Amino acid sequence: MSSPAHAIYSSTLSLSLQGHEFQPQYGVQLIFNETARSRLLCSAACSQNPSCRIFDYDSSSHRCRLFEADLTNGAIIATASQTSIVGSMILSAPLYASMYNQSCSACQGNRYQTCSSTTNKCQCPGNSYWNGSMCPLQLFQNAACGQIDACRSDLNLSCIINSYGEFTQCSL
Repeated sequence: MSSPAHAIYSSTLSLSLQGHEFQPQYGVQLIFNETARSRLLCSAACSQNPSCRIFDYDSSSHRCRLFEADLTNGAIIATASQTSIVGSMILSAPLYASMYNQSCSACQGNRYQTCSSTTNKCQCPGNSYWNGSMCPLQLFQNAACGQIDACRSDLNLSCIINSYGEFTQCSL
């Protein structure tokens, strides 16, 4: 990538071998389950959706599934269909650090960060959080957390603080 503007519509993917599909840990992670004419169109749908981190596509059934998940909260598993493949977004700190907390013009139309209407600054998209270098997905119940906003607030989870003032785990 030559510039942050180039990152707007580009994504780098890693593809599994054929005969695999993605199994999310939680049903809420499935964000799209439709048909697509090709693997390229399925991957483009994932690239255009800021919440999508993984997709799977079966070229026989044309099933395209997009997930708000990654390999920390789901798995690539073997499937009976030899025409199914999994694509994972490859994320790195430079995709985030150059524009995080900058004015909204820096992230306009970008899949990796969105404009916050309250601060007018580039922020992590929904269900992700700033960890100091990038925007990983927020965590689910009982996951170890290291900061207050690391847990899925849409599921009423908070990062619990123990009696020593240390963050411990995501809990209701």
